[in-house]
Amino acid sequence: MVTNETTNEILFTLEDCALCKFIELVTGFLPLPPKIISLKKPVKEILNLSPTKTFPILKSTDDYITGVLPIIKYLIKTSKDESDGVVLDSREILLGKNIKEESQIDTWTNYILISICPITTEIIGQLRGKKKYDKNILDMAINDLLSALNVVNNKLNLNTFLTSNKIQLADLMLVSVLFDCFNDVLTQDKLDKIPNVTRVFKFVSHMKKFVEIFGKYELCKEQKAPLPFVESKEEEEHTEEKKEKNKDKKNKKEKENKEGKQQQHEGDKKDKKEKKKKEKKNKEENKENKENKGKEEKK
Repeated sequence: MVTNETTNEILFTLEDCALCKFIELVTGFLPLPPKIISLKKPVKEILNLSPTKTFPILKSTDDYITGVLPIIKYLIKTSKDESDGVVLDSREILLGKNIKEESQIDTWTNYILISICPITTEIIGQLRGKKKYDKNILDMAINDLLSALNVVNNKLNLNTFLTSNKIQLADLMLVSVLFDCFNDVLTQDKLDKIPNVTRVFKFVSHMKKFVEIFGKYELCKEQKAPLPFVESKEEEEHTEEKKEKNKDKKNKKEKENKEGKQQQHEGDKKDKKEKKKKEKKNKEENKENKENKGKEEKK
């Protein structure tokens, strides 16, 4: 999907990446969003533009920026209404109106990135066939997700949203990374354990801007069955490369062992030869000593 170009900035994202979609969602609050190029899979030539070799990637006027929060903060803080040059209200809506709100937003976005994203990636990876299915690991990941969300649920006991009385960046990020799990894993019995999170999720997921990017949310009546694991071309190449490296290591080790055994054999052979030589010399010396002793006795 490619949007109409509105600025000189280009945002490269991946279609099946929840955090990439989250950034696209945030750009919808800006009057001058960057041009968005959403890729079905990583393209090496574009990936090499990234200083960290990861998606998403923002091509700004004079540099490349990676990382979800750095990209979002750059876009929001540099966003201006070209009609009057005034910084947009989107900065206050998304990043907070003061340092206190901004620090709260940083706290919860970091929590989501560190404590929730890795778990949702594991769960959806197994269900969508991007990771090898392991029932024990999947069940453990789902329990870990509910535990992590319980922290958020407690925070929402006395708050309408995570960081203020209105939707801000942390709320949008939370719902974005949870969207696939709510559709594929979190059945009603699980949602009953996190009612406050469910409340915020339903509110945000019904927003027009959200539906345009993520699609409609449907209650998960039964956990989806995992799809067969299929290695991507990059993973296959990585696996083959790993096999080749292991093969080279094995061949090198076998060669070293063979050379070592050969050297040991040659060493043993040499020692044996030296031993025989020494024995022969000792025998000759003993014979000579006996002869000398015999001559002395005759005298």
